[in-house]
Amino acid sequence: MYLFFTDLDGTLLNDEKQITPKTLEAIDAYISAGNKFIITSGRPFNNIREVAKRTGLDKYQDLLLICYNGSMIYDCGLEKPLVDLRLDPKDALHIIDTAEEMGLHCQTYSSTKVICRHHDIESDYYKKQTQMDYIYDDDILACLDEAPHKALAISMNDREKLERLNEKLTPWMEGKLTTVFSCPEYLEFVDCRSGKGSAVKYVCDLYHVPVSDAYAAGDANNDFSMLTAVGNSIAMINGSDEVKAVSSIITTEDNNHDGLADILFRLAGK
Repeated sequence: MYLFFTDLDGTLLNDEKQITPKTLEAIDAYISAGNKFIITSGRPFNNIREVAKRTGLDKYQDLLLICYNGSMIYDCGLEKPLVDLRLDPKDALHIIDTAEEMGLHCQTYSSTKVICRHHDIESDYYKKQTQMDYIYDDDILACLDEAPHKALAISMNDREKLERLNEKLTPWMEGKLTTVFSCPEYLEFVDCRSGKGSAVKYVCDLYHVPVSDAYAAGDANNDFSMLTAVGNSIAMINGSDEVKAVSSIITTEDNNHDGLADILFRLAGK
């Protein structure tokens, strides 16, 4: 049995946020051969579940979803999380306050919506990318129906400002939170035990598959930890140079042209 972990944006999904027919056929062949397929993304749980439903992947009853960059691992067959790591709401608020003091957009998440104080170009961009709904309110804590899994600072044109935010908060975060750039515009704050790599190791242990035999595919820097955790790391040809440098395989096609299909067919014995 193979385990195949895949990122969504820029990897499994094309730029229209769809899975093309050939890739869907390859996934079906791969799973039908008795293998496990695990979606691994920085996106929130409800958003990933919506993507799975929209693309038809929800028909696979034992699908696993790794959400919020590893803060949640959800078993669709059992209909419950196996791992559920959250931020203290007051910590999320502190991150948002600090980011806004530096002139940065920052948001967190309720169970179903994105929460931030201001409607701006960053929230418009994120909404377009994820199709998620927003709540705009000055009182962040009052809008939370549960402890959030992450906070996200966004800057469309000034990564250095995000790096300064990270540097400023690093001493305060020690021992409880960690950060990752999921793309040049996104700086994510999660529980220090999170990370795609940690989630990959958990799932490998769950299925008694050595990490050396697992596969993982990605395109961006938040994929580093899972790519370096497995024995078979796949960089999309459209991925960053840094991702390609740590991967053992580089796809011959990009995410718009079924980049993962041939690998999945091969693992299915086709």
